[in-house]
Amino acid sequence: MRWIEISVDVRFQDSETAGDCLLRHCPAGLSESAKPGRGRRVLRAYLPSTRDGRIVLSRLRRALAREAASGSVGVRVIGDTDWVSLWRVHAKPVRVGRLTVHPTWMRSRVGSGQALVRLDAGQAFGSGEHPSTQLCLAAVERYVRGGETVLDLGTGSGILAIAAARLGARRVLAIDDDELAVSIARANVRANGVERSVLVRRGSGLGRVRMRADLIVANLTPEILAGILRHVGRCLAPGGRFVASGFGPARASAVARLAQASGLRVVGVEARRGWRAVHAEAGRP
Repeated sequence: MRWIEISVDVRFQDSETAGDCLLRHCPAGLSESAKPGRGRRVLRAYLPSTRDGRIVLSRLRRALAREAASGSVGVRVIGDTDWVSLWRVHAKPVRVGRLTVHPTWMRSRVGSGQALVRLDAGQAFGSGEHPSTQLCLAAVERYVRGGETVLDLGTGSGILAIAAARLGARRVLAIDDDELAVSIARANVRANGVERSVLVRRGSGLGRVRMRADLIVANLTPEILAGILRHVGRCLAPGGRFVASGFGPARASAVARLAQASGLRVVGVEARRGWRAVHAEAGRP
């Protein structure tokens, strides 16, 4: 696959707004560097060089023009190897509660009481830097206390599944419909030594799942979540939690309504940098 690299040269005071805009459109990652002596920042993000990627690029340009008028946008197409190398240069550790996500090629330093997730996301979504991933990591950190069964839908790099295992989940099933993501997730599972508790499987949705989970985490689009929520009731244990992210405030209420329509009780909506996560709970007998 080839990638579109978007570079935005923006004034310092507009860099946070521009960064949030880029992350809403480009979940594969974001880097930031200073321009010495000029009071400006250069932000870089990436989209797949596909028809859908070019459509998102057009939307991104319009959003940047509205939200960060001082920014100038540059675009170039790069290959897989270049994209992975660039991502590695800018990747950094991420800490969410008891969890620390650390790139595999860096020396890891983890404080007392922290659970370490060593990760090489490669071309899969889920480096830990995107707000929707952080919202899901926070949910895993909140609900996993040891011995749980967890479903990670749209696992990408495997980050959420590995985090659950590191926090003591007894059994984790991680599902993704992308063959490359499955391969990357399995490699990350091995790198973290959690093969006994985490199974990575290629698939989509919950149609073939035959287990009852204490926690289901789905970092996906609202359209995909709509299909998942039709089956979530039979896959959640009594009192189990369902956490969905991958959308902004405009779609959060719709996802919450879908969760309620599926028989779940919505217990909260969390926010982080323009993204939302809906938390819901299955009934108890």
